[in-house]
Amino acid sequence: MADQQNNDAKAEKIEKLIDNYGNDVLRMCYVYTKDFAAAQDLFQEVFIKVFKNIDGFRGECSEKTWIIQIAINTCRDYLKSSWIKRIVSFNFERETITNIEKSVIENIEKKEVINSILNLPSKLKEVVLLYYYFGYNSVEISKIIGISESSVRSRLMRAREYLKKYFIEGGFIYE
Repeated sequence: MADQQNNDAKAEKIEKLIDNYGNDVLRMCYVYTKDFAAAQDLFQEVFIKVFKNIDGFRGECSEKTWIIQIAINTCRDYLKSSWIKRIVSFNFERETITNIEKSVIENIEKKEVINSILNLPSKLKEVVLLYYYFGYNSVEISKIIGISESSVRSRLMRAREYLKKYFIEGGFIYE
């Protein structure tokens, strides 16, 4: 009886966490995978991990930070898997021909910014997204991805330099 009540309480807590942070987790998964179906699968996997480990949450950071950290690690593991590497290489040629999203991004200037961020190396992309999109500061980002605060600031600086160069060369910024 006590186990059932505990599971019910955990399920209720997970529902609240999904309501509060679900969109952020789904967006983060989509940014990593660039595939909505995969992002939805990873979203579910993230919240299964949250459900299993909610009792171990120590409160050293906010719930959102903890969940985003789980999402990032889950996406990294997914992208490292040999299965996804085979699928991506198999579908690469077909995707380049039929990539509707890319044509939309190229036609809308605002989308060019998003495209340039998505094309950043993953180490730079994740700090840019966490800083500008999710609003974390460098201290919080260092805890989320497990690097020093100075490394976070360094990556942000390199990402800004890369993006500036990209936009100057692309003719979007005039010096």
